[in-house]
Amino acid sequence: MEITFGNSTFLLIFSLLLCMCSGCHGCMDEERDALLQIKDSINSPEGTAFSSWYGEDCCQWEGVQCNASTTRVSSIFFYYRRDSLLENWYPNATLFAQFKDLEILHLPGNQIAGFTSPDELHSLKRLKQLNLHGNSIERASHLCWGKGALPSLYYLDLSGNNLQGFIPECLCDSLLLKRLILFGNYLHGKISPCLSNMTALQYLDLSNNQFSDSLPTFPFHNLPSIYTLILSGNKFRGKFSFSIFANLSRLSHLDISYNPYLELETESQNWFQSIKLIDLSLAGCNLRKLPRFLSSQNNLKSLDLLDNLLEGNIPSWLMHNATLQLRVRGNNLSGPFPKTFANISSRLTSLDISYNSFYGPLLEDIHLIFPELLYLRASDNGFNGGIPPSFGRLKRLQSLHLSGNKLHGEIPFLLTSNMSRLQYLYLGDNLRGDALPRNLSFSNLRVINLGNNDFTGNLSDSLWWSLLQSPALPQLRVLILRGNHLEGQIPHWLCQMRHLEILDLSRNNLSGHIPDCFDNITSWIDFSHDLNMLGLDLLSNKLTGSIPVQITQLKALNVLNLSHNKLFGELSPELAKLTDLESLDVSHNKLFGELCPELTNLIFLAVFNVSFNNLSGTIPVANQFGTFDASSYIGNPGLCGNPLSRKCEVVVEKPPKSDGNVLLSNMATTNNLLFPCILFLPVVNFIWGV
Repeated sequence: MEITFGNSTFLLIFSLLLCMCSGCHGCMDEERDALLQIKDSINSPEGTAFSSWYGEDCCQWEGVQCNASTTRVSSIFFYYRRDSLLENWYPNATLFAQFKDLEILHLPGNQIAGFTSPDELHSLKRLKQLNLHGNSIERASHLCWGKGALPSLYYLDLSGNNLQGFIPECLCDSLLLKRLILFGNYLHGKISPCLSNMTALQYLDLSNNQFSDSLPTFPFHNLPSIYTLILSGNKFRGKFSFSIFANLSRLSHLDISYNPYLELETESQNWFQSIKLIDLSLAGCNLRKLPRFLSSQNNLKSLDLLDNLLEGNIPSWLMHNATLQLRVRGNNLSGPFPKTFANISSRLTSLDISYNSFYGPLLEDIHLIFPELLYLRASDNGFNGGIPPSFGRLKRLQSLHLSGNKLHGEIPFLLTSNMSRLQYLYLGDNLRGDALPRNLSFSNLRVINLGNNDFTGNLSDSLWWSLLQSPALPQLRVLILRGNHLEGQIPHWLCQMRHLEILDLSRNNLSGHIPDCFDNITSWIDFSHDLNMLGLDLLSNKLTGSIPVQITQLKALNVLNLSHNKLFGELSPELAKLTDLESLDVSHNKLFGELCPELTNLIFLAVFNVSFNNLSGTIPVANQFGTFDASSYIGNPGLCGNPLSRKCEVVVEKPPKSDGNVLLSNMATTNNLLFPCILFLPVVNFIWGV
């Protein structure tokens, strides 16, 4: 019987034979074996990295990419895989040398202190990118792979290690490098002259080291391809002229900020046209006047002059030359609110003039002069008068900081209307009005800081317009109303703000009971939040009643302050459920009963204060409770034991078990503010890139 095969059958048989000869599992056997050995090495002795690796095809493994045509490993991305509790790792370079077609090798954050057999890396002839950021490399010898090694390398990141001494000259053997990143080490002395031989360099970052030589001694003119040069956060000394960069026609991003020992000179005009900067940072350079060459820099998108010694007003031409971002925070500038020449519209999207001495009224026509503003920071100046309605016409505005001025009156309706894009509103230490705004109706707001003003009235009647939405202020993360003169009960509508992370109502005249609905605020329960610290501060009010049992459900809270009120009842053992608490303050109330031993399970407590209540019994001393001094317990005549001098001479009979309807709370060390500025840095840094 004759057997015939169709074309499709023939192709199937051919494919099967091909698989038998070359392997169908998608990657080379020797490369799979090398990866498994690297896995064992990175986990030694007891790590758990790459537990998801399974199957024969290593090209499908986490962190591994292969060339589609050759099935050889082409890229390795092992980010922060070694357990941080393990000791330093010294991977064997021989294992990586197995990947003949490797082009990208990223190993950041793996506690690498160096390679054994580093010369073996010279086999990686096609390697283009090597990222060793955030490791523990100290010795330059671990970076010397032999002259002519890694001939294709154009990207090298050694930032965030422990490199000490001078820049290793062996790095200069990589003459084709285009990006060299060395920030965040302990390099000192002078910049190695051999770097000037790397004529292909386009991006050089030497920031946050300890270089202390004179900048003009380095031949920057030998780097004709450089477009980004970052030298900030060092100790460079002596006189410095921008003319040393005159021949770098491609230089567009320059950062020499926070070199306090540099003396910047004012130059003549003859060379200014040779460079066209886009991004310039001169923060913290002790500048007393603007460098003259800035007047010719018409392409600037970002100019950072913060933390200098500049005086007078901002020249109008500077408002045009900086087209996107201008930061002059923390100088000695004065005069009225800066304006452009002839009130021509500026293209600025970000303006920071905070921490200066500007005065007078805010701009009535700010929407015409700065129509593109996204971020405006004018805090801690001397501005007075009201907030003009024109601020509500800044249609793109997302962040407004006007705290620490002398403003009064109401917040413009348009600024807080449904049409507003505003997300961050800071007006603390400032307004002198009759009451809180009643028209906060927009859905984008994430932060409201109206603390330390002179707002009066009933809190339940405030912000009423927002209640027409469901839920109220749905994106709100931070609400600060501390230090006002608000009265009435804490309104239940606050519990509609399910993403609230910080609520500060301290130092008001609020009365009544603590709402029993705070467990509706999901961010205080489920550990899903944006900020590093979550807190509830009701310090210094006139609150009465017991601590609601619902408070014990707020497991994600870090700070709880209920001190200086008129609360009564016992401290429930259920408070031990608040496992993330770092500060608990219920001092100066009328609490009674014993300190239950379950509270010692709060192992993150750094602040604990129950002073000036009517507590009794023996003070527990296990875990963190062994670290608190007598100030945490004074004013409780019935308490005894360490750290008090009153000894427990008789066994105190336990009172009846609480029914669980009463609780206690947590909070800050002092009766001072619960949330210092540091709690809001993440928000500010995100906006300003500070």
